[in-house]
Amino acid sequence: MNHRSTLVLAVTALLCAPADAQLERIVVQGSGAPQVFTSIYDAVAAAQPNDKLYFSGGTFLADSGLTLTMPLHFIGAGIHPDSSSVTMSTTLTTNGSSDITFMTSASGSSFTGIIFNPGGEVYYGTNGTDDDAVNMVFERCSFKFVRLGWVEPSTSSSTFNECIFFGGVGGYGGAATMDRCVVQGGPLNIFRPSGLVLRNSVVLSNRLQNSQNAIVQNCVFTYNGAPLWQVSGVQITDCIINSAGMFSNSGGNTETNTIYSQTPAMTFVSETNGTYEFTDDLHLLPGSPGVNAGNDGTDIGLYGTSSPYKPGNVPYNPHYRSAIVAPATNPNGELPVNIRVAAQPQ
Repeated sequence: MNHRSTLVLAVTALLCAPADAQLERIVVQGSGAPQVFTSIYDAVAAAQPNDKLYFSGGTFLADSGLTLTMPLHFIGAGIHPDSSSVTMSTTLTTNGSSDITFMTSASGSSFTGIIFNPGGEVYYGTNGTDDDAVNMVFERCSFKFVRLGWVEPSTSSSTFNECIFFGGVGGYGGAATMDRCVVQGGPLNIFRPSGLVLRNSVVLSNRLQNSQNAIVQNCVFTYNGAPLWQVSGVQITDCIINSAGMFSNSGGNTETNTIYSQTPAMTFVSETNGTYEFTDDLHLLPGSPGVNAGNDGTDIGLYGTSSPYKPGNVPYNPHYRSAIVAPATNPNGELPVNIRVAAQPQ
């Protein structure tokens, strides 16, 4: 099947999903012809290592939990209700307290544009012998809570770009690089000894704790107290904090160019309650001392760097701005479809 035919199949299958709550679709694309599924279990069972699974908008239920045992690449329709209004957001969920689990053998997997909302939690492994997934990449995804390992020291490694954590992150010895992320509802906890790289992120009403050797750059902490607790070997530079001091019960850390005593109301265009909502605007206020104060000369926070946080968390696949699908075929047996898309940069 040629590339154009593949794209037509994927677009048709995925865009039809919002019309009916029962029509969510997953297109599995790899070395063979694309296959279309409604069940996430069937899609994963049919996939081969490193296949891509394209998810329509909608909610995909893995009723007894989901465990990945090989590298796969999940591409969803997005997590932001505004930018995914045509397709709906893509949500992976489970019943009861069932988990979404990535085994060591799932190393090299990637995920973009997906809400992880299991009844339980997102885990690496089920015990200390299978919790070492490496080179895991998450882009523009959201989570309740993520545990990157079970037993210290896990050797897992992960990259999170422009992700939202609504319940904090537990490292459990694993290493993680987090760029332009929002963390709320829980701390950044137990990144040791391999540590954490946290850049241009916003941590709302929580702190980095019980961790070692972290590198923290160009971040905003709104915790009403010392935002780093029980840490050692941390190098923190060019950050905005809400308090008059950085460390508590800590030692052996270095701190450079901190901007102290900046409340959220003094820092953000719109965020005052310590809880992230999609209606918040986390751009720095024009008068904030964090403007152009990052270590690269751009803003501290999400909208610094040469690749700032992307409004709407739109994934890299085309952004569907409108879709009109006729209810029936025309006299020629054709189904009229009118789709407006916007190409997306990475």
